[in-house]
Amino acid sequence: MKKSKPTIYTFFLCVLILFMHFISLAQKKHNPKSALKKQPNIIFIVTDDQHRDQFNFLKEGQDEDGNPTNLTPNMDRLVSEGVIFDKSYVSTSVCTPSRYNILTGNYASRASKRSNIKRYQGQTNVTWNVRIDSSTNNIAKELQKNGYFTGGVGKNHVIYSINPHKVPLSANPRDSIVKSQLIENQLAQITSYKKVGFDFAGSIYKGNLPSQYPKGVEDHNMEWIVEAALTFLTEADEKENPFFLYFATTITHGPDKLGSKHKGDPLATPIGFLEKPLEVMPPRETIGKRIEEAGLEQEKTDLLWLDDAIGTLLDKLDAIKELENTVIFFINDHGVEFGKGSLYQGGIETVSFAWGPSYFKNGIRTQQMVSNIDLVPTALELAKINPSENYKIDGKSMVPLLKGKDRPIHSSLYFEIGATRAILKNGKKYLAFKAPENVKKQLEKNGKKTTHLCDKPGGRGSESPALKFYAKNYFVQEQFYDINKDPLEQNNGYKNTFNEYFIKELKLELKKYIDDLPGTFPLNISKPIVKD
Repeated sequence: MKKSKPTIYTFFLCVLILFMHFISLAQKKHNPKSALKKQPNIIFIVTDDQHRDQFNFLKEGQDEDGNPTNLTPNMDRLVSEGVIFDKSYVSTSVCTPSRYNILTGNYASRASKRSNIKRYQGQTNVTWNVRIDSSTNNIAKELQKNGYFTGGVGKNHVIYSINPHKVPLSANPRDSIVKSQLIENQLAQITSYKKVGFDFAGSIYKGNLPSQYPKGVEDHNMEWIVEAALTFLTEADEKENPFFLYFATTITHGPDKLGSKHKGDPLATPIGFLEKPLEVMPPRETIGKRIEEAGLEQEKTDLLWLDDAIGTLLDKLDAIKELENTVIFFINDHGVEFGKGSLYQGGIETVSFAWGPSYFKNGIRTQQMVSNIDLVPTALELAKINPSENYKIDGKSMVPLLKGKDRPIHSSLYFEIGATRAILKNGKKYLAFKAPENVKKQLEKNGKKTTHLCDKPGGRGSESPALKFYAKNYFVQEQFYDINKDPLEQNNGYKNTFNEYFIKELKLELKKYIDDLPGTFPLNISKPIVKD
């Protein structure tokens, strides 16, 4: 049989195939990470004391006509392309234990010290007294062990660290000795991060701004936090590994009122004054004008400042061609409207959403209950990592919800703080406030009442809104609420005979959690005493 001669068409087809092959090789050489990774990059964005009216996708963040009342294009993008968790909770409603939940996937009572449990007659009095140290299993350590490049920037307030210098609040940050001390303290913070599983750490705030640093540098500095995040992403771009970034802001916590936080000194940082303002984000000077042009009130400026920070991270991810390889979890550390420092809805309800169009569905708004302890198991499942054998995680993976499966991942949610425990199941809630008698007597020597935190006579300032808003039943030891009918928890139905079955069921459910966690808690399973 006679062989056919190559045609012009075949010749040009071969040339085209070779051309496309060389282009593909060139692209891979230029950007070896352009293909979608099997393991996603993971970012936790944790904000501080944000109010619900700062989110355009919530009714609180809209006007009467349903129009947004905030200028947050970057957060709006993440929400519109992501998954919203409408029933998002924190298991503890103050900063430190909530951050413990977020980073470990566990209840904060697991970090309670024996001495603390002994003082509170067997109870784990969870407040600001829990810490993550080198022995604590956490998301950064687990991802690091499995090849991730890990980084943490911004507010700490949970990772154990000791500053080598106690710098007075009245100290002059411009003094060379004071500045060197502040820098050494920052290095101690960075070292602490690295001990618990972070390869990179920078621009760390030890805790809340007030009382931590000299008054002269007691200003928020979003640019300083963002600069460290950008440095981390630059280093991550030089590696083949996927990465994890813990990005924790100081906004919108105090000091200063909303609308004035971004007006602080741009040179002020925990390491003293910078030589010049950092030019890593849209200039602060444009924030007020942009808010004015949008027809919004000036108190919305700080939120735009936060949104600019998120936008800068997204731009960097895009520039290093890692945006499509990244999953972002956004969560506010706890509720602040009425119940911070308590287990009422105003403290335990929070705002969270997830973004990762390459890895799960978008445009979903789930009504299933989720908790801040769920972030760790979700991230690990997305990363295809099984936790270490000695790493027991309390949370549940939200991956089914991210993939559009509308089924509960929790049959109930457990909450703990101070001398209070609560359980939420099928819209019904039981709350128990049982202050140990020895501690109660000590705290009430001056006539002030013991609060739910049970750690300071008369309570802390952060508890004031809860003491006022929930005053009707606040000091009642046992409380029951039908959240669907009474979302503001003003009508305690504990002594209503109609609720006896629900109360017993909730108590038995609560007992399961208490039995599984360190310490004890006085729980009477018998029927409630009914009013005459």
